[in-house]
Amino acid sequence: MGSSFGDRHSHGARVGLAVAVAILVVIGGGIAAVIALLSGSSTPAASAGPTSGPGPSVPPSAAASPAPTADASPASPPAPSPTASPGGSTPAGPARWTYPVPVDQQADQNDNAIINSVSCVTAMTCYAVDSDGNVLASTAENSWRVVNTADSGTNLTAISCAAAGDCVAVGNSGQALMLSDGSWNDPVTIDSGNQLNDVSCPTTTFCVAVDNDGRGFVFHGSDTRWSPVTIDPNQDSLTSVSCPTAAFCVVVDDTGNEYTYHAGRWAGGNQVDGYGSLTQVSCSSASFCVAIDQNGNPVTMRGGDWSARTVSWTTEAISCPADGYCVAVDGSGGVRYYRNGSWSGVTKIAGNDIFSSISCVAKNTCVAVDQDDNVMYYGPAA
Repeated sequence: MGSSFGDRHSHGARVGLAVAVAILVVIGGGIAAVIALLSGSSTPAASAGPTSGPGPSVPPSAAASPAPTADASPASPPAPSPTASPGGSTPAGPARWTYPVPVDQQADQNDNAIINSVSCVTAMTCYAVDSDGNVLASTAENSWRVVNTADSGTNLTAISCAAAGDCVAVGNSGQALMLSDGSWNDPVTIDSGNQLNDVSCPTTTFCVAVDNDGRGFVFHGSDTRWSPVTIDPNQDSLTSVSCPTAAFCVVVDDTGNEYTYHAGRWAGGNQVDGYGSLTQVSCSSASFCVAIDQNGNPVTMRGGDWSARTVSWTTEAISCPADGYCVAVDGSGGVRYYRNGSWSGVTKIAGNDIFSSISCVAKNTCVAVDQDDNVMYYGPAA
């Protein structure tokens, strides 16, 4: 009996102790929950973005950063390196600009020579000329090298290439330097005593060069076969020429006039810009051209009708590879796009550098050069 009572008493004590412990656990858990709730009300929840505080904030990843629009001005790019990185580019719509990469540095160091003109036949195959008489070529991104040099003292002002092995460069001494079937010929004087300002070659057997005395020179397929023609009887300086085909060209001068070559005949002398000298023209076809004047204003031709517009920005060079589409570069490192009647805002791609030339072989496929001898490529985003 005593043993039985002791067992029952011990069992009852253990049951009571277990119940007490359970009650304490429940009470303790409730208190912990209350403390957690109270502390959670004053602690911010974690977020995907950086938190504010006295310490430096952590920038979001590049993948999470939105690409700037055409109107945005991204921060100044890092100092250019001799080689371009596939990821080193500035977003601009459906394509990207690479960061500026310096080329032609020997000429630049010798006498501050600048690249005056660039002409591309594919996205990567391009030729350029500088004020020191050098011709540069590149067949891959930033693979530029000097491939020929004109006579000493020649300032090569323009180059136009109809194919990878066929180009014509002209200069201030009235000479034409020709690449024919992959070989460079000796310079030929086609305009003695005058300066050739520009040249346009839509095919390997047809080019037009223009000078500072109102004359043009038409190439018909032979190194020495350049036919002179009087385009401007007033002998105004012809500043630019653009020939999208061998049957159609537009020439502009320093008094705001345009001249048209069509079906073998020159016509025009029509003033299309009353704001100043026309400095460049680019035509994608016989139905669409855009010229720019000394104030940076665009003058657009659609279907034979010219219209001038005053804008608040400046333009140094322009290229129109397709009807209704152009890319223009300015004097402060910016680029704008013309798409079907509207100009975009500016996108900075080269600090505050002054551009000298741009060549676009297709929409979203361009190469631009600035007066610091930097080259930038514009192509589809990776």
